[in-house]
Amino acid sequence: MSASTPNLYAQAMAPEALATYLRERLEKRIVDDVIQFGQLTVTVAPEALPAAAQLCRDDPRLAFDFFDFLCGVDERESGFAVVTHLYSTRHRHHIQLRALAQGGRTEPRLPTISHLYRGANWHERETYDMFGIVFDGHPDLLPRILTVENFEGFPLRKDFLLMTREVKPWPGLKEPKAADEADGDGD
Repeated sequence: MSASTPNLYAQAMAPEALATYLRERLEKRIVDDVIQFGQLTVTVAPEALPAAAQLCRDDPRLAFDFFDFLCGVDERESGFAVVTHLYSTRHRHHIQLRALAQGGRTEPRLPTISHLYRGANWHERETYDMFGIVFDGHPDLLPRILTVENFEGFPLRKDFLLMTREVKPWPGLKEPKAADEADGDGD
């Protein structure tokens, strides 16, 4: 590349530098940050999720222009978290934004980011359908897209009962016979 040719790809920020940069800008709205396997996950206060996503998208130093995915996570007693993965095609760095939904297990809610990333629309609808997390400000979470309209419950919650397991026990729950209990027919 010659000196007159502009560098189309700026240098990626290391996860530690990304964490520092975001902490300086979001301050107390960041609850936690963790780096695992070279990937930064920033946990933000629930109400700060749109501001964090907008900063990630609009700040030229971050330039997270590619929305990869958004998914729900059942964290049992803690409630439900939502994790959003973003990528910068310019800087070639990644980030995961995480927020714990308010309302616990009974009425989990988070603000939408579908107005910032169009791809979030479908992912938020899917997360509502599977976990029951309501995204305030979303243009239309209904009709449900992965279950029938009158489906009761949210199938990816850890407390959702699978009726087939109620009728016929899950084979993994049975303990194998001890060697001294074997009937000797080669089982």
